[in-house]
Amino acid sequence: MSHNLDSRQVRIALWLLDQTRPKSTASLADDLGLSQRVVRYRLSGVETYLRSRQLTLTKQAGVGLVVVGDVSDKGSARHELADESEDAYRVFARDERIDLVRALLLDRAPDNTTMEQLQEELEVSKTSARRDTLRCEPWFEKQSLLIARRPGVGMAVVGSEGAIRRATVKLILEAIPGETLAEATLNRFAPSLTTRVSAGMREYVLRLPLYACAQLVEVHTDAGLRVQNDVMLPLYLAVTAVRLAGGRTVALDAGQLRSLMDHPVFATATSLAAGLADITAGTITEEEIAGITEFLLGVVALEDVDQAGQVDETLVDEVLSMAADQLHPVLADDAELRRGLSQHFDRLAVRISYGLPVHNPLLREVSRRYPEVHAVARRIGEIVESRIGRPVPEDEIGFITMYLSGAMERTYLWPRRRAVVVCPSGMATVWILVSRIQAEFPHLEIAQVVSAHSFDGQDLDADLVISTVPVNEDRMPVVVVNALLNSDDIRSIARHLTRM
Repeated sequence: MSHNLDSRQVRIALWLLDQTRPKSTASLADDLGLSQRVVRYRLSGVETYLRSRQLTLTKQAGVGLVVVGDVSDKGSARHELADESEDAYRVFARDERIDLVRALLLDRAPDNTTMEQLQEELEVSKTSARRDTLRCEPWFEKQSLLIARRPGVGMAVVGSEGAIRRATVKLILEAIPGETLAEATLNRFAPSLTTRVSAGMREYVLRLPLYACAQLVEVHTDAGLRVQNDVMLPLYLAVTAVRLAGGRTVALDAGQLRSLMDHPVFATATSLAAGLADITAGTITEEEIAGITEFLLGVVALEDVDQAGQVDETLVDEVLSMAADQLHPVLADDAELRRGLSQHFDRLAVRISYGLPVHNPLLREVSRRYPEVHAVARRIGEIVESRIGRPVPEDEIGFITMYLSGAMERTYLWPRRRAVVVCPSGMATVWILVSRIQAEFPHLEIAQVVSAHSFDGQDLDADLVISTVPVNEDRMPVVVVNALLNSDDIRSIARHLTRM
């Protein structure tokens, strides 16, 4: 390799080369999922590399970092780094290693994986690899999977093929930024995969035919399939394609198979399966089509929730009564909180019923910031669990915490403002963005979520537009943000809100 940068330094250098104006170290760290300490420690090596390419890393106090130099030199450096990124010495943080352990075990399931194989992939000691594996076990249990240890042979993930595929989808949703996944469905060579994703997970995701599966979904959307072109379904199909190519097949009992084959959505799943057969160069069985049908039913049902609520209002009454009793009486009559919880419980029931993966990227943050509210949300989760007869995941408890804490802050601490969120990439990306906005600005009401295509010409009752793409709007301020809402975006929204 023509430089001595490790995998983190390559990502930092590529990120800096992509910027057109000074950005803070905090923004860099947020975007790459690194700590500011790690960024600062590795900047000197990045600076040395840039200098060898006739480029200068300029540090402007109070403003940030920016690479100065000829445009052609920047382009050459970027191409060199991107081309050679796979050869860089790989450095993983603990969370990145754990993600990679999960990915490796799921990829090989139900076959065995030896500790030596994990050690080689992670580039760590056998003790560290063993410790990382132990840290993974609770996560697998929550996905209805177990790690079985076989002395002298290795370890293997044990569970149904459907659970393995759903767990793989959930892992990718957790490990890869939503905006990056959305970009990968639109561009088979998504540049942000190189900068924003650790080396191990990047290799894992690049094996998935995400772009081809997104094109497959888009064709069937045009044909009348009522599913938005977001990352969830293409991701599931891409995971299915890789599993099928490895000889991993779904097994369903006769009753479940017949029930799914008799459903009208089975015809659409059959068309999707035909396209999947072209991608995998293999035959898709009826059981596999039924598996796609089941997942598809869940995705469609999530959209149906937006059309008409199905939740039992007595459940919401009981939840609000508990919240009023244990947090504050005013919550009992909060119409906005009632509406938000009703819609969320609808989606929660669908996700759990169909085994759809859910990821709350703010779970740790909201549980730490609002411990009392989180404790109440956990008790609310027990109520919901008793009604639906299924365990409520921790991620869902985090979302309930966000609704409750948002209602409390909105009621007492902040003037009411309304925002419209615009995003072109579908519900998965929108949900991450909305969640980030709700956590950072609990006083800000999300009045509406619309697609960029349908935004123009709408009569919107709001004070602010928050969008991931530029939009034409003369009636109110527009803030263009990253789908993960980095620190610069948060400051920009805050500035607009303070001026109102």
